[in-house]
Formats: sequence, C-alpha cells, structure tokens
Amino acid sequence: MEKKILSKRIIPNDLFFEQVKERLNAGQKVKIPVAGKSMEPFLQNGDLVVLKKFEEKDLINGKIVLAYFNNAYVLHRVVKIKKGNVTLAGDGNIQQVEIISNKDILAVVVSAYRGEKELNINTLLGQIWYKLRIVRAVYNKIFGIK
Repeated sequence: MEKKILSKRIIPNDLFFEQVKERLNAGQKVKIPVAGKSMEPFLQNGDLVVLKKFEEKDLINGKIVLAYFNNAYVLHRVVKIKKGNVTLAGDGNIQQVEIISNKDILAVVVSAYRGEKELNINTLLGQIWYKLRIVRAVYNKIFGIK
C-alpha cells in the first residue's frame, strides 16, 4: 500500500488570504484551517472551516465570518448588527470585540470539521455562550482559570 506524505508549507498570511479572496471572488468555496484559540470551545486550532463569499443576506447574528480588522484576518462570530456596524467576538474571548463595517467581511463559514466529523457551528448555544461572557469572566476569576 502506497502512503501519501503530506508536507506542511508555511506562507505569509497576506499571500495566503489573497489566494483565498481570489477563489471566493471566483465563486468557489474555500477550506482553511482554524489557527489560534479565540473560537474555543466551538472551533479549535486545526479544525477546518469551509468558507463562501459573503453576501448581505449572510449577515445574521450568530454566523461565523472571516473579516479584515486592524490589519489582520479574524474568524469570529457576529454578535451585534447596528447602524451599519457589525460587532464580532471570538467565542473564547471574554472582553475583546471587533467593530467593523459590512465591507470588511470577506466570507461566511458554511461548515466546519474536526477530523472527519462535521461540527454544528450555527447554534443558539454559540450566541448564549457570548451573552454569558460576564458570568464566564467572574467564574474564571474565582477559580483562577485563564
């Protein structure tokens, strides 16, 4: 049996996301890995997400989007939409939010995978988790969790 060896290449984020944008603009869906911990517990480092190009109809509280904020790309959940501004927050972030405009959103997550298992990402639980961030912060302080 022949083994396929996959090698990992590291490329600069700007170059990577230029390729992602090109494919999205061509109407293709794009699968990218999640990097970091800001979306835990719902998405973890190394999970894969499938993106499609953002359209206005995709702007719904609870959706996870890829956006450009402060010279960086973030994959965070929409938590508030008000007067042309969109507020994003990572599920694992207790205080930090990003306030952007619609034009800063590049894509919306349509599915996510941990290994072969498809994850249910657009649930009410994700929105409740965000609303409980103050309770989570107090709990973390009391029990010394970082």
